[in-house]
Amino acid sequence: MTKSGQKKVSIRTRILMMVLLLIVVVFLVIFVVFNLLAGEYIKSSVREQLQTALDVRTDERPIRALPDQRPPQFIPDIRLPREPIGRGEGIIVSDRYELLFPDSTIIFPQRYEEVEAFVSELEAKQADLEKQDIMPLKVLERDYYYISVPINGTIFDKDAFLVYFIDMTSLAAFSNRINVVLLMVMGIAGILAAVCAVFISGKIAQPIRELTHFALRIGEGDFRRNEADYGDQELSELARSMNRAAEQLDTYDREQKAFFQNASHELRTPLQSIKCSAEGIEHGILDAKKASQVISSETDRLSELVEDLLYLSRMDSLTTIKMEEWDLRDILSNCAERQMSLGVERGLQFVFDFPPEPVNMACDENHLSRAFSNLIANAIRYANHTIILSCGTIDDQIVVTVKDDGQGIAESDLPHIFDRFYKGRDGKHGIGLSIVKSVVEQHGGQIEARNTATGAVFHVTF
Repeated sequence: MTKSGQKKVSIRTRILMMVLLLIVVVFLVIFVVFNLLAGEYIKSSVREQLQTALDVRTDERPIRALPDQRPPQFIPDIRLPREPIGRGEGIIVSDRYELLFPDSTIIFPQRYEEVEAFVSELEAKQADLEKQDIMPLKVLERDYYYISVPINGTIFDKDAFLVYFIDMTSLAAFSNRINVVLLMVMGIAGILAAVCAVFISGKIAQPIRELTHFALRIGEGDFRRNEADYGDQELSELARSMNRAAEQLDTYDREQKAFFQNASHELRTPLQSIKCSAEGIEHGILDAKKASQVISSETDRLSELVEDLLYLSRMDSLTTIKMEEWDLRDILSNCAERQMSLGVERGLQFVFDFPPEPVNMACDENHLSRAFSNLIANAIRYANHTIILSCGTIDDQIVVTVKDDGQGIAESDLPHIFDRFYKGRDGKHGIGLSIVKSVVEQHGGQIEARNTATGAVFHVTF
């Protein structure tokens, strides 16, 4: 159950419901449209056949005077088909719904009964015979359409109406049979769609279950790749993405384990020295002054190591940095000034190769100062006489270099100097340059180290 109380449904159920709903909607539309068209066709067919009743002509012709010498009357020439009711048929009724024509002597008794039933239904419905509209009428479970036309002045001594009607039962029955067929087709299509939906949803749900199990394995620390090959493009892309995530997590996990192992090793060395010196003082086997100097030195080293470890951890978890506009010339010169005394103590000279115009860049000044300070401290450790600091713009890129005139970096060390806890010749604890790399990458830059004829150079590009 979700927070809103809505019950979760499976993909199979959802696909099945959607397919069945689609089939029902489509067939309902077809059913409604077919019946509308069939009804319209019946009405147009009836209208076309019954319209002739409106065109009845009274082709007047005189007849002989009757023996009682009444004035001559005129008999209209009225077409009165004597065909079966299945097609068109005409009858004459009075305004009181009396059947005037035909009588039982003209048509078969069974047909006469059907005609009488038709007239009786007209009377029961109190049909408006003067309306001259095509109207439906159901008689003895049969469907009729009729139209009535007044025919006054005939041989009949009362007001009379010609009622022309047509039986459309067979066409209506055909339409009903088509509806039954449509319903049967809808049922068969629904069954087939359900089978297809179950099959398709199974093909989709099974890979999803496998990928879900794969995700659970990753969460439990099992980073083995999912070797399954899925035919669907989306599932295949999802599997590749999860494999890449597993690979990255595996790499990160191994790096973290190596990090803690190296950190514990680096921390153990100064702690061991501090412990030995303290025990030497306690038992009087070491000179207290010298042992105290060792303790102080190792404590400083330990504090620096812990600070670097904490800083490196913060950089790994840092998602955003505070960006402000700074002149890199100022940042570099400030970093050099803070370590100038150590450089002078080692007899080193700083050379600043800066352009006259500002080298502005959006950056986090604190983090970038830490990175540049580490590069300068590394140069002080290995330089013989001179450290050259330069910055400028080349081809729309900001380039910062720190160069020393020392012996350079061993070729075997070059590929690894930015790795955590990798210590080259005369290295301290192997964290300083990894911090530099993290800061530079946080600012979207790149760093590389190489040897020149006169020493090592670190090249930073933003």
